[in-house]
Amino acid sequence: MLWDPVRGFAEKPAEMLAINPKGQVPTLVDGEIALYDSTIIFEYLEEKYPDPPLYSKNIAARVQCRLLEDFADTVLADAGRILRLEVFGKPDPATRDQVAIFKADAVLRSAWSMLDKQLGDNEYLCDSFTVADIGCYALTRLLRFIGTVPDASWQRLCNWIGRMENRPSVRIDLREVNESFSALFAPRPRSAD
Repeated sequence: MLWDPVRGFAEKPAEMLAINPKGQVPTLVDGEIALYDSTIIFEYLEEKYPDPPLYSKNIAARVQCRLLEDFADTVLADAGRILRLEVFGKPDPATRDQVAIFKADAVLRSAWSMLDKQLGDNEYLCDSFTVADIGCYALTRLLRFIGTVPDASWQRLCNWIGRMENRPSVRIDLREVNESFSALFAPRPRSAD
């Protein structure tokens, strides 16, 4: 599917819409089972493929993981959506809603602080690598393409991003995403009108 930074996935195949009436990613088909929404997909993967676990074994830590994954789906995603629409939807900076950008940036600064504090001296957001890390990292990575990244004042968060990017599965995915984004934002030859 072709992705546009303003409109999202422009042309959604009918077979995707038959599986996912929301027409959003992610969508997963595993044999006869088709499902969508990252939270539901995580829960399905945890039940069907429990090793390695995507959630903590401890109930309090598991609740924290779910809350952080929801935080990524809501707070980080909402701020990212606003910035994406303002930055990519309005190429002329003079037309951008600076108040909306300032508010979204403030939300992200607060989010970076919260995540940095959550990490403390731990390697991951919960007691091990979980859905919290996957969700928060995915949105953090997407925000990087908009030009918003945590700076060195959130050192624990920056170190966590580095650890996430060194995970073998993330390295493969990151390479593929970088190639796609490079192609998307590559200068296009002008037509000879």
